[in-house]
Order: sequence, then C-alpha cells, then structure tokens
Amino acid sequence: MRATYTRKLGIEVFLGFYDVHADVLAGVFRTRKRIVEVAEAFRRLRACYPHRRLYVIIDGLHQVHDHPRFLAICRKLRITLVFTPTEASWINPIETHFGVLGRATYAGSDDPTHAARRERVYRYLRLRHRELGNAAHPLTRIRAIKLERH
Repeated sequence: MRATYTRKLGIEVFLGFYDVHADVLAGVFRTRKRIVEVAEAFRRLRACYPHRRLYVIIDGLHQVHDHPRFLAICRKLRITLVFTPTEASWINPIETHFGVLGRATYAGSDDPTHAARRERVYRYLRLRHRELGNAAHPLTRIRAIKLERH
C-alpha cells in the first residue's frame, strides 16, 4: 500500500482474536474501536467458547480498556482481561500472526474498497485454517455468529 494514499472511505479496524491452544486466528472488521464495537466482538468471542474460562490479552485498545462500562461488560461475559505493558506489544502472542497476515494480505495492495480488503483477509484466514486442519474450530465462525438482543 502506498504511504501517501488517501482514506476517502475512512478506515476499518480488525479486532483480532487468537486461540493459542488451537492456533486459530480470527476476527471481525469494524469502522470504529469504541466500547460498543469491542463489546459486540467480545460477545461473539464468548459465543465461540460458551463453557470455557477466557483470558483475553488486551493490546491496542487504550480507548476502552479501563472504562468502567467496558470492564462491567467483560465481567458479565466472564472474560478475564490481561493487559500488555505500554510499549510492549511484542509480548502479545498474536503479534507474530498479525505480521504474517499483513504480509500475506496487505503487502503490495491498493484496494479500491473496504469490502475487497476484508474479503482478501477472510480468504487468507480460511486458507490458513484449512492448511492447519482447524477449519471446524468454533472461533473460525466468529464473524457469522448471530447475537441475541437482550
């Protein structure tokens, strides 16, 4: 991607999740990274693991990570947050996978739309899951989960 490109359509954020035990990388795209969008992504994550204890390493969510409303949502979802120290993203296990994802999908790209970029990322993730033999893992369906409204 050119360093001088313009963002006429705005930006999108990939809220990524990585299961360290199953080596599954997945996530959802959102136009913003506010409490509403992150909480919705966490609800999707919880739906993938309904009866398991979840520890989520938080990295790059300074907008929401210490907000009382977000912390209450995480408690309600039974998600334990683990915070990375400032300037220490390198200790987060997902970072190496994001590097590979970026090189495989963004390097040399200049997408005309967000939809084209999203599709390339999701295509890469599907291929990764098939090659690793974990295409049936619940986390691979995170973007397709229908959430019930309470």
